[in-house]
Amino acid sequence: MEKFLRVDINLISILMLALIFMLAYRRLDRKHVLNQIYLITILVLSFGLFIESMTVIINGRNTEVFRIMSIGLHVILYAVAPVVAYAWYLLIRNFVVSKDDLTSRQKQLIFIPALVNILLSILSPFFGFLFSVSSDNIYQRGPLFWLAVVIIYAYLFLGVIYVMTKRKHILLSEFFLLIAFGSVPIIGGLVQSLFYGLLLMWSSAAFALIFVYIYLQERLIHMDSLTMTWTRKSFDYYISKRLRQKNVDPFGGVYFDIDHLKKINDQYGHLEGDQAINEIINRIRGVMNSNEIIARLGGDEFIIISPGKDKTRLKNLIKDIELSLSVFNENKEKPYSLSCSYGYGIYSEEFKSIDQFLRFIDQKMYQSKKNIE
Repeated sequence: MEKFLRVDINLISILMLALIFMLAYRRLDRKHVLNQIYLITILVLSFGLFIESMTVIINGRNTEVFRIMSIGLHVILYAVAPVVAYAWYLLIRNFVVSKDDLTSRQKQLIFIPALVNILLSILSPFFGFLFSVSSDNIYQRGPLFWLAVVIIYAYLFLGVIYVMTKRKHILLSEFFLLIAFGSVPIIGGLVQSLFYGLLLMWSSAAFALIFVYIYLQERLIHMDSLTMTWTRKSFDYYISKRLRQKNVDPFGGVYFDIDHLKKINDQYGHLEGDQAINEIINRIRGVMNSNEIIARLGGDEFIIISPGKDKTRLKNLIKDIELSLSVFNENKEKPYSLSCSYGYGIYSEEFKSIDQFLRFIDQKMYQSKKNIE
C-alpha cells in the first residue's frame, strides 16, 4: 500500500496524459510540427512515468526475477529521462518560433549528451556508473548519478533560456506561460531531490502538458486557422507592445499579397485557392529567419517583420521567396503559377504611427504590382 501511495501521482498523470493525447490527436492539426512534437512528448513522458512507477513497485522484492526486472527497468528509466528533457526543449523552441532554426546536424549535436547518458545507462548494470541494484534488489544511486541529473537539467534550462532570449518576439501572455511551462519540471525535480522518495519531476511535467493542450486550443484563436500565421489582432498587440518600449528596437517590414488569387479561386475553386495560399506561406517560412514573424493582415495580404534596420536583409528575403516560388512554377506542380507583389521598408521615427508605416509599404507593394502588370 505504501508503494502504491508513492506512485499514485504517476498513475494519475498517465491516465490524464492518455486522455489528453486522445483529445489532442483528434482535434489538433497533426501535420503541424509543434503539434507533432507535443504528441511525441506526451508518449515519451507517459512511458517514462510508467517505467518510474514500476521501478518503485518492484524495488526491494527479494527474488532474482524481480532483481533482473529492476535492473532492466532502471536502464530504461535512466536512458529515457534525458530524451524526455530533450523533447521538452524542442517543444519549447517550436512554441516560440514558426520555423525552428536548428538544422538536423545541430539537433544531433545537442542530442549527444543524451546519447552519452544512454550509453552510461546500458553500462551501469556492469559498472554501476549511474545506479546499482544489490543482491537483495535494493536500488542505489551510482557515482555518476550527478551527470545524468546535469544533462536533464541542462535541456530544461536551455528551454527557459531560449524563451528569455526571444522575449521581444513573443506575446506577453505567451511569454509568462512558456516560462512557467519550462520551469515546472525544474521546480518539481528540485523538490524531489530535497525529499527523496517523492516522484514529482515528471508528474509535474505531465500536469504542465495538460495546461499546454488548453493553450494550444486557445492559440488557435490567435493564429490564422488556414495558414497558422499570426492574426491581425495578434500582430497589432505585438507591434503596440514593441512600440511602447522606452527604446524601440529598429525593425523592417515586407508587405506582400498573392497575385491572381481571385483567378485561381474562380477557375479551380476556393479549396485550391487555400492550397495555393498555404503553399506560398510554407515556402516563405522556409526562407525566414527564426527571429522573423509573419502575420495575415486580411485576405491575401501578409506582412513579415524582420528585426534590425538592414534593407539588404529585406531585399534578400524577397529574392529568396521569389526563387522558391520559381522552383514551384518550373516544376509545374499545379496548372497555375504562384507569385507575390512586395513592398518593404524600415520603421523609423519619421512615421507617426504603425498604420502610417503599413500604408507606406502597402503603397510600395501596389506600385510594384502595377509595374508587373
